[in-house]
Amino acid sequence: MKKITLKIFETLIVNNMSSNNKVPSIASDNIKEFKIGKSYLYKLKDEHLIKIHIFFHNYFQKNIPLNNASVGFIKNHSYLDFFEPHIKNYNFIRLDIRSFFHSIDIEDIRETFKSYFEEIDIDKEKEQSILDAFINIVTYEIPKDSLNDKFKGKRVLPMGFKTSPIISNIVFRQLDIQIQKLCSEKNIIYTRYADDMLFSSSKDLLYIHSDGFIKEIRIIIGQMSFKLNEHKTLKAKHTLSLNGYTIEYGKNELRLSNKKTDVIKKMIYMILKEEKAPNIILKKLFNYKLKFKCNKNSYEKYNTEQLLHKVLGYRSYLLSVIQFNKKYQCTQEDTIEKYLSIIDDLEKIAEKYQIKIDELEKIITKNKK
Repeated sequence: MKKITLKIFETLIVNNMSSNNKVPSIASDNIKEFKIGKSYLYKLKDEHLIKIHIFFHNYFQKNIPLNNASVGFIKNHSYLDFFEPHIKNYNFIRLDIRSFFHSIDIEDIRETFKSYFEEIDIDKEKEQSILDAFINIVTYEIPKDSLNDKFKGKRVLPMGFKTSPIISNIVFRQLDIQIQKLCSEKNIIYTRYADDMLFSSSKDLLYIHSDGFIKEIRIIIGQMSFKLNEHKTLKAKHTLSLNGYTIEYGKNELRLSNKKTDVIKKMIYMILKEEKAPNIILKKLFNYKLKFKCNKNSYEKYNTEQLLHKVLGYRSYLLSVIQFNKKYQCTQEDTIEKYLSIIDDLEKIAEKYQIKIDELEKIITKNKK
């Protein structure tokens, strides 16, 4: 890869330089901190900074090759690519890396990326190199008054920045290579999607489930201070169900899990056969707790919109498997036919709900006048 020069860098960051021509760390007022589940995410507010991150993301993705075991956040890849290489195997183990993005050491980023930047200072006093400036742009020191108790006061590669996934994959590449080498020696298949590592082997190779194998993986990732999230370790034989997807030995197919399809079928039955109201379905099937003050029409519109999002989301889920199968032929024909039938029902529901939402919107608008 051609190194990033001072000329390229200055063109990018000119609006983010301070009076002494240095690039400062990102200020907290340029960041929105929010929480999804148990994870804290960080979103850039500054439009120019966002454009810089988009440039680096695209530049690295185009110019820096990744290990082929890594399938997360890569163009023309999806979460299904995480499973596909394991379809014909029998023994499975999923290992999870604890606090993946926020555990990446800044010095590991510096060491990994120094060969991609021209060795030149950005300021006349020669106190800040291009690499230093880059690190200030792509990392963030979480304020001490943050709700993120585990990492407050620490500089991290933030979960939520556009550049974080590609940077994490580049930093982790040398570990991917070591893990892949180990797995190749043991006849084990390995893929990784961000913090999720999936391993599989044939029926007679039991080493994959041993403490010794897990220890070897722990040692490799420990070189960069990563740790396993032990309570998320999942071992399986014959059938693996993980995050809504299933691999079943003998069928050699990748499909949605029975749990996922059962929920979809139950939702369709409640809508088309039982004709339940959206608020009832959201409460009984998805444990929604909807409590807010508004008129009847606004309440009905909101609930219908929420359930429509579910319907369209499940439709996309099913379509992704169908499209993936066209590329890899990894799902049985009868399974695909079932999914097409379910999609047909979901599309009927979606059309019905959209008409209802439009009608309610007209009523709400009319009542406001």
